[in-house]
Amino acid sequence: MAILRNFRNILVSSLVLIIFTMPIAAQSPENDQILKSIPAETLFCVRINNFTGSMTQLDQFLSGVSPISVSPLVQGQLTNLLGSPQLAGLNMNGNIAAFGAVLNSQEAQASGMPDIFIGVLAPVTDYKQFIDGIASKTPADSNGVAKILSLGNPVILVTQSGNNALITWANEYDNLVKYKKLMSSPTAGKTSLSSTLDASEAKLAVSEPVWIYGNIQQASKTFGPMLTGAIEGIKASMSNIPAAETGISTAEIQNIMNIYVKMIDTFMKEAKSTSLSINPTAGALKITNVTTAVPGTQIAKMFTSNPSAKENNLLPYLEDGAMMNVAFTIDGALGKEAVDFQAELLSMLGGGKISQENLQKMKALTANVIDCVAGPVVYTFAENAGTKPPFKGKYIIAVKDEKKFQQLLGESTELMTSTGFLDIYKSMGIDAGFKINRGVETYKGVSIDSAKLTLKAIDTAAPQAQMIQSMYGDGFEYRWGIVNGLFASTIGSDSDKTLHELIDKIQAGQAKQLGSETKAALSLIPGAEKADFFVSMNLLRLFKMGSSMVTAIAPLPIPSVDIQTKSSLVIDGKTDNGKMTIHLALPKEHVQEIMKAVMTIQQEMMKSQPAAKM
Repeated sequence: MAILRNFRNILVSSLVLIIFTMPIAAQSPENDQILKSIPAETLFCVRINNFTGSMTQLDQFLSGVSPISVSPLVQGQLTNLLGSPQLAGLNMNGNIAAFGAVLNSQEAQASGMPDIFIGVLAPVTDYKQFIDGIASKTPADSNGVAKILSLGNPVILVTQSGNNALITWANEYDNLVKYKKLMSSPTAGKTSLSSTLDASEAKLAVSEPVWIYGNIQQASKTFGPMLTGAIEGIKASMSNIPAAETGISTAEIQNIMNIYVKMIDTFMKEAKSTSLSINPTAGALKITNVTTAVPGTQIAKMFTSNPSAKENNLLPYLEDGAMMNVAFTIDGALGKEAVDFQAELLSMLGGGKISQENLQKMKALTANVIDCVAGPVVYTFAENAGTKPPFKGKYIIAVKDEKKFQQLLGESTELMTSTGFLDIYKSMGIDAGFKINRGVETYKGVSIDSAKLTLKAIDTAAPQAQMIQSMYGDGFEYRWGIVNGLFASTIGSDSDKTLHELIDKIQAGQAKQLGSETKAALSLIPGAEKADFFVSMNLLRLFKMGSSMVTAIAPLPIPSVDIQTKSSLVIDGKTDNGKMTIHLALPKEHVQEIMKAVMTIQQEMMKSQPAAKM
């Protein structure tokens, strides 16, 4: 019950705070009282800077998107929560934070249950005025704790903590007293959250509108055994399900579960912390995620910067009208660090069918390919309704040594078909085949190869068989050739025509200027053109492709609506000094396009419904 109570408290505290979104406040991380008032053993912290300005800025983003204004909702929630109609003494321009700290009491250690204290630090201009403005309360006791009452019963505890009011639930009295003693000790400054954050993390905490922090190592220590037990329980339950019901054997289920266990275990051991910063502006909602690795771990080695990284010169090949554009740079050192971990996952996914010798061959071959192509890469995908599969794609990779790359490409396809790699699909009930044809044609001096990946359900009578056929038809067609040092490849039902067009474009040197959609997407995140990876996704075009796949399986009354759209959700990422930083930007324009599409679809569906008989 204690765990459920604490989990409820975490959810309530976090959800109440996340709705407040603040503009930037100029502060000094070294002297920040909130960071110094939160213990280092904190599981999470949700912090909001500049309380009043946040509501205004969030309302600006929501204007034209939602009829609801945040300001009156927030004011009403605070009034109801504190029982203070005027909110006297509360600094509405200050910073607020909610946190969950682990208190390692003797009672908690004896019971084996984590003792988590949930607290909210609210800024006050005058604590006496603040507490006097609360109508229904008890006088402060010997520990300086007052109780806020509702219908005569205590529901909230309040005490002073520097320039903040510390607020928690009524059943947290003992933990509140423990917290006050802990943070009033002479060593409190050295064991606070501020002591565990590096300069860049602390800067984000005090400058970003909303900052949400999670201590992964503390969570692993606190909940690791419970999580392991829960996963083992799930594995046991799934193993008891007859294979006839799932189409997957017990051994294959175990392999799939082992992959997830491995990934979770690695993340919990090697990731130190993660944070999420939220910044809504009038034109876009911007989010930054920073994940920090434990020094010396494999993840830390993967999160290293490439000092020679430059702007991706293939960005002009990203196309307007695509449902997804992807650009990234293959880093030799980073790529090779990732190979070992991927090989282990591949081995588990294959259920031991891929020998260690073949895995070592794959790793060596992959390392050689990385050396040969280390540099810029771009992908572009567009929906192609009415075909199987209902999309088409283009890949362009800068190649250092064309002859060596062709040789490695042949070795990799041969290894893939001879080592049991395709048997991985069998764990999903799919019989996969891959066939490559060299020199199928020559176009404008470019030798073109082709390949086909076929996917068929092992049980042809299963619903899955019809699903695969409806979505993918006979499989995936690939075409590729090397043009002016660029590996150009296409996928889709008209891959040959698409490749010819791409070869023409490369040979003519036409891809020199950024497309208008790419230019707009890059402008949303400063420096995105030099990021390790960049992605733009048009959610309406993705929806159109997804709906065509769904209706191919089971026809549904989803009307085809042509909505004009030119904006996209944008994501970029960069690794540096043991950290992975990911930026996300959602333009208001794209939200409005989506809303317009939803309303149009609803109207069309209502028109198609038969009129009710009188």
